[in-house]
Amino acid sequence: FVQQMSEETSNVEMKVALICASNQNRSMHSHWLFNQNQIPNVYSYGTNNTVKLPGKSPERPIVYKFGTPYRQMHDDLVRDNEHLYRSKGLLDMLQRNMGVKIAPERFHDTPLHFDLIITFEERVFDIVVSVYQQRETVTFEPVHVINLNTIDNHAQAKLGAEDALELYNRIVKHGENWRDHMENIIEDFENVRPIVYSVQFY
Repeated sequence: FVQQMSEETSNVEMKVALICASNQNRSMHSHWLFNQNQIPNVYSYGTNNTVKLPGKSPERPIVYKFGTPYRQMHDDLVRDNEHLYRSKGLLDMLQRNMGVKIAPERFHDTPLHFDLIITFEERVFDIVVSVYQQRETVTFEPVHVINLNTIDNHAQAKLGAEDALELYNRIVKHGENWRDHMENIIEDFENVRPIVYSVQFY
């Protein structure tokens, strides 16, 4: 799923964050897809306190600290029960993640300023917005926060990533003045799927 970008689109300087709960599935599939489309300045994060993976039962998730390398998680699962975790799609997911970056990162810990944030769960969207609302506004640089509600499974993560890329391309096709067109972009995109939208400030 690779989309061609015009020269004008490719010249837009925009820093993008893709955020889900654990920076494992939804945000990372999207991060991977953005990388496949050679989109620069893309980052991904989670908002949970810890990173959780499905365990041997729903009541017993596998828990890691943010910053634990994806490779370590992968190797732990292989040692524990390779057949089980491969059948769940976790090993393929972690191998994909290893090709994107070293480890999951927590959104609260980044000092970076973004132009666009795409979240994949309304609870995550609410957390991201609350982070900005609890900070003192200093520069008044705007950040556009958009939620694309996406069920946390591998098939839906793929569809959510494609929608995120489509939304990004609709935004950047307006060039450097993309902010002036956001209300219309959001209104048009709501014909594709329901979204939640907010503007916050640094």
